[in-house]
This record gives sequence, structure tokens and C-alpha cells, in this order.
Amino acid sequence: MAENTRLGASTKKRGPYRSSELIRSKLIDAAVVEFASHGFEGASTRAIARRAGAHQPQINYHFESKAALWRAVMDQLMSEIDGHMPSTPSDDARSAVEAGVRGLVRFAAARPELNRMMIQEASSPSERLDWLIETHIRPRFETFQLGWATMRAEGQGRDVPPELVYHLMVGAASLLHANAPEVKQLIGLTPSQPDVVEAHADAMVHLFLGEI
Repeated sequence: MAENTRLGASTKKRGPYRSSELIRSKLIDAAVVEFASHGFEGASTRAIARRAGAHQPQINYHFESKAALWRAVMDQLMSEIDGHMPSTPSDDARSAVEAGVRGLVRFAAARPELNRMMIQEASSPSERLDWLIETHIRPRFETFQLGWATMRAEGQGRDVPPELVYHLMVGAASLLHANAPEVKQLIGLTPSQPDVVEAHADAMVHLFLGEI
């Protein structure tokens, strides 16, 4: 009986914590949609809370401010990108870059909101952009450039200027999905369909790296 009592007490302690974490997660998911649709300035914390099924004061409780919530959203999305990248290093630079390209396309298909947010944030200087570049973009940019330079030194891949290839590749990977409504209306494709995503990834590999 004593053991059951202890287990019951432990469960009660975990309950509020799990509930709090669930609300925090729902607020981030709701904020992704609102920030992607309206930008930082246009997104309403009231709309975010309503979409999450939460109360507006809970945003300040979990994130302290709208800006902190925005940073938490970016942290989450960048973490998801990393989850699509190769988990183990490869001795073959071309194979590593190819795996990264395919991961980037698959992420862009799953989370088109990030590109929509980036287009809005990167269009003008701001403290948010400074934070984003130094915290997330620059480290990934430098890692990509190192992989690209290694691959090119081995005579692999297209002869694309290294200072341009990062943005060319990000744009090619993400625009189809960020502009999904236009794509569907214009050419009748649903970019998030698995076969379309893989065809997109194949095309990216062919364009930037050569024959598959």
C-alpha cells in the first residue's frame, strides 16, 4: 500500500509539469503558423494563444515576451532541420552533401513555414536577424561551405561559386514548398506529396552535384 501511495504521489507531481510542457509546445506550434503568416510585427499574441487553446498570459509565463517566443520558434525549427541532416559523418564528401541536400528538401516540405519566416526576417536589418544569423545561420552556413569546398576539391559537384551556392541551394530547396498554393494552382502538383518531394530532391542533386 505504501508503495502504491508513493507511486500515486509521484504521478500527481508529474501531471502539472506535463500539462505545462504541453501548453508550451502548443504555443510554439501556434506561433509557427502565426509568424509565418503575418511576420513578427503582424502576429498577434492573442491569436497565437487562441490557436493554441491557451490564455494570452500563458505566453509571458512560458516565454516572458513575444520576442522570446519567436526565438523559441526559431530554435525549434532549426532543431528540426538538424534532425533531417545526416546523423553520422561520411568519408565521402559528395555523399555527405547529397544526404544534406535531400534532408533539406524533406524538411522544407514538412515545414514550409520556416522559409516564409526567413523571407520576412531577412528582408531588413533587425536585432532578430542579428540573433538569427549568429545563433543559427552562420554556423550552418560555415559547415555547409566546408563540405562544399571539400567536395569540390575532390572534383565532385558543379562549379558553382562557393559564396553563392548556399543561398542558391536553400532557395531551390524551399521555394516550391513555401509557395505551395501557387504551385498547386499553376501546375497541379501538391509539393508535400512523398513522390513529389523525392523527385524534387533528385532534381536538386542532379542540378548541383551531377548525375545521381
